Amino acid sequence: MFNRREPSVIQIDERQGSVELASLFPPGIPTVIGRLEYGDYAFLGNGPEDEPVSIGIERKGIKDLLNSISTGRLAGHQLVGLVNNYHYVYIIVEGLWRFNPTDGMLEERSGQGWVPVQLGSRRFMAREVLGFLHTLMVRTGVMVFYSGTRRETVQVVSMLHGWWNNKSWDEHTAHLGLVKQNRAGDGSVELVKAPLVRRVAAELPGIGWQKSREVAKHFGSVLEMVLATEREWRRVPGIGKVLAERITKEIINEHKPD
Repeated sequence: MFNRREPSVIQIDERQGSVELASLFPPGIPTVIGRLEYGDYAFLGNGPEDEPVSIGIERKGIKDLLNSISTGRLAGHQLVGLVNNYHYVYIIVEGLWRFNPTDGMLEERSGQGWVPVQLGSRRFMAREVLGFLHTLMVRTGVMVFYSGTRRETVQVVSMLHGWWNNKSWDEHTAHLGLVKQNRAGDGSVELVKAPLVRRVAAELPGIGWQKSREVAKHFGSVLEMVLATEREWRRVPGIGKVLAERITKEIINEHKPD
């Protein structure tokens, strides 16, 4: 089993377009240079049920992105290889570019100004590029990040490596302010804000998001929860004497005047 306490090595492709960033990674992040069949950077991470998953990252400058879109190389070859070889795939689009504020053409930074991005005589609307990338995210699950410089690209790769290695899958709970709820009649599911009693319970010592579900089932309202005795808290599954005492003391102290 993959040990999340020993972060995996970031594999850096040895070819131009990847390897020139190797020296920019912080000393604390383990890296190794070699040949990757697909992607510029790759590593293992902590997936669901503590199983290791593979992460592949493709780095694209704005002109390289446009060229690979125009020739079909990205959709017809690179993406196929990335999706088939890695559990999770990211594309980092690197460079300083923008919508022209007047006509919406894609422009890149040049010196102190902005110039149209061209392949030969062809120019591109910025919305075409964003639309293509959005289609990739929605239809294939490939995730897209943007960076302005090489160093920012390294920061993005380092962040992703840390996200996948510094916590287990279940410890990533930033999304849990929302819960799934079945829609009536059609069998579909929607995301709705979690009940107030659960959101408040999750902030209490020793509860967290997972145990807050049982707290919300037991108490019908926030008022009922904060007025509950230590004995009542002990009736909640997963909460024993010590934790019940900590919770009631926290609630009492919170309501004491300064």
